[in-house]
Amino acid sequence: MFILRIDDRLIHGQVVAGWARPLGIEELIIASDTISKDAWACNAYRLAVPENISFHCYDIEGCVQHLRDGVEKKRIMVVVEKTIDAFSLVKNGLKLNEIYIGGLGYREGARSIVPYIYVTPEDIEFLVKIHEMGIKIIGKQLPNSQPVDVIKKLTGV
Repeated sequence: MFILRIDDRLIHGQVVAGWARPLGIEELIIASDTISKDAWACNAYRLAVPENISFHCYDIEGCVQHLRDGVEKKRIMVVVEKTIDAFSLVKNGLKLNEIYIGGLGYREGARSIVPYIYVTPEDIEFLVKIHEMGIKIIGKQLPNSQPVDVIKKLTGV
């Protein structure tokens, strides 16, 4: 099992208690070119991850490489902070069928498509590019939450 989640809060209670524990996630990864360079931030996020779940903080390229190296039999969740990071993972060769958006908070110039997802014009651009690659984009706070088809919400179809 492999899950990619876009959540600007990265690792927090909803990710750990709502996703990782119930789904038996064995490895939790933050993929970010920015955060991966900040040892203090990576260590702070590591503290939020239970001991029985391995944790890594990779840049985008390093994450794709790690996932290519025979980890397909594990239960893995990758969390990115921004839509551009999700797009970069896919563009760099990460293979998946769907991406979950668990939370994108309000920022200037953003509009709400559901109460927990605010998108800027730049976010929309990357989400459309991902969609055009054949990947479904689903808004979902928790595994048992009602899924939201993000592209349908954006297009009004």
